Amino acid sequence: MLKPLRTRRPPSLKLILGGLAAGALALPFGLVGIVVLVLSTRGADQPFVHFQRVGIELERAIRIDSGGNIALVPGYSPPKDFQLVVAGRDDIILYSNSRRFSVGAPANPADFAAAARSDFASPSFFSETLAFKGKAVGSYCAWLPLSLSRADAHSPRSVFGSLALLGLVVIVFALGVLVATQLARAVLKLERAAGRIAAGDFETAVLVRGIREIEDLAQAMDGMRRSLREDRDQRARFLAAVSHDLRTPLTSIGGYLEAVDDGLAEDPATLERYVRIMRGKTRLLETRIGGLIDFARMETEEWRMGFEPTSLRGFLEGLARDAREDAALMGMRLESSFDAVDDLWFPIDRGLLARAFENVVSNALHYTPEKGLVRLAARHRNGVFCIDIDDEGPGIPVNERERVFEPFYRGSSAREGSGLGLYIARSIVRGHGWEIEASEAPGGGGRVSIVIPGNAAPARKE
Repeated sequence: MLKPLRTRRPPSLKLILGGLAAGALALPFGLVGIVVLVLSTRGADQPFVHFQRVGIELERAIRIDSGGNIALVPGYSPPKDFQLVVAGRDDIILYSNSRRFSVGAPANPADFAAAARSDFASPSFFSETLAFKGKAVGSYCAWLPLSLSRADAHSPRSVFGSLALLGLVVIVFALGVLVATQLARAVLKLERAAGRIAAGDFETAVLVRGIREIEDLAQAMDGMRRSLREDRDQRARFLAAVSHDLRTPLTSIGGYLEAVDDGLAEDPATLERYVRIMRGKTRLLETRIGGLIDFARMETEEWRMGFEPTSLRGFLEGLARDAREDAALMGMRLESSFDAVDDLWFPIDRGLLARAFENVVSNALHYTPEKGLVRLAARHRNGVFCIDIDDEGPGIPVNERERVFEPFYRGSSAREGSGLGLYIARSIVRGHGWEIEASEAPGGGGRVSIVIPGNAAPARKE
């Protein structure tokens, strides 16, 4: 059995910049440490450094009491690379860690200098008088063996410290270069992709890899590209459909006018029939052109709704009366029942909402066969009010029940129309804070329901 591949998400920009910031804060300390190590390594053999060490070790090794007597600090232990001999005011050695000079022996500065120049080969030899209140109370000699000094300067600890600090500097610099390079490349790719989309290229996918936020931004831009492509394709299909739908009645009207002009309608009955047909085609053209105008007004937000409290039942019954006459002219029946919304008042835009209902009812009449029935009914369902418009047509396939409200969409069972009626209805209904949905009617056929939230209605009018 194959295991699913695990795709590792790239590091986030926040994590990368956080690490970079931490490295940047540590960088000055690293540089200072490197400078200190370099200076200490290069200056380990310098006399000034040795002299500082001698002063420090003397403070650790001896004390001079109030009488000017030199006393050794108990437990003093000098570094292994430091040679120190201390003599009192009588030139007798009081302290020595050199194998050549013993405590209690006479102190001879010439012997000390000779010892320093012999097998130790020290670059610095110090010999001074110890004074207390302006009077000599003793002397000391000190030197640092050259071989031990160099060994300490190049000890593994010093080398490792230098390499560690240098590595930190290199890592921070490399991380900064990497982040800057990836960001620059990603931004450049996004810029080029935006230029392609602006130029109308909706076919080339937007793909950018490397940083999580940049990838998310690229995916969002690619989603916008796909949306624009779909919108372009929908508009192209719409223009083709509208061109056909407008050309067909125009061609028919032109044909009848030519027939009249050619004298084929000299009979008054024939002429009346031709005029009636041309009038119907003209109304069809007006309906389709009106839909286009409504769509353009919605797209440019030229519709401004004016709400006024209205009795929902009275409003619906007025619509049902007009729709009943249209159904009778088409050889159909229309029934209505609005008891569920009796005495409910809503703030609505009467003109626009009437247009929305007319579009839905007209769509139901369009798909209902001759002598069929269209039903308008109000009901209360789970705290909301529903106005159902049922027809006896072929129904709406499940996979099209959401798409029928999209602009320019014409379903698989569509006969005529531009695909704008239900889209305009949904826009108006949602402008009232309501919702519209498609489903199957209980007895078969299609159902479009306008759903009104229960809290959208004012108190019942008494």
